[in-house]
Amino acid sequence: MQAIETFNLWLGRQVGWFYLGAVVFTFYEVLARYIFNAPTTWAFEVTIFLCASGYMLSGANVTAEEKHIAITSVVEIAGPGARWCMRLVALVVGLFGMAGLIWGSWTSGIRALTIWERTGSAYNSPTPALIKPIITAAGILVLLQLALQLARHLRAGPRGPRTAAPPPA
Repeated sequence: MQAIETFNLWLGRQVGWFYLGAVVFTFYEVLARYIFNAPTTWAFEVTIFLCASGYMLSGANVTAEEKHIAITSVVEIAGPGARWCMRLVALVVGLFGMAGLIWGSWTSGIRALTIWERTGSAYNSPTPALIKPIITAAGILVLLQLALQLARHLRAGPRGPRTAAPPPA
């Protein structure tokens, strides 16, 4: 299971570069459109694809690093036992949410890939054929990461990580 977390952390660092690509393509489009009066048909769709893919594929990394947005005011005032229970509920709800996302996106993703779905715009890119399966893949990665975190959480128990007793002096 450690391989899943290692992969998720690595993937999150790699997809960060997608946003740099989006900035470069957007900058190029602005120059082409407003300086040279020669707009592209592709820059907007490529930028959308890069940002959408980066956002979805970074979800497992954010989950692995536990850097997601959280409202912590209630958690901070709760005792250790209540905090453990809140974390347990959050992990289980997350697992069900990701399972629902995977279930809901699977058929659409397979269909989009099978028919090589396109946007229908002037550029007519295959963005839907790529993004729809990425939704499912990203959901699977987050689901696996949540399962790993749930296993760790249950292993640690409500009293925290179990450590061996110190050797006698």
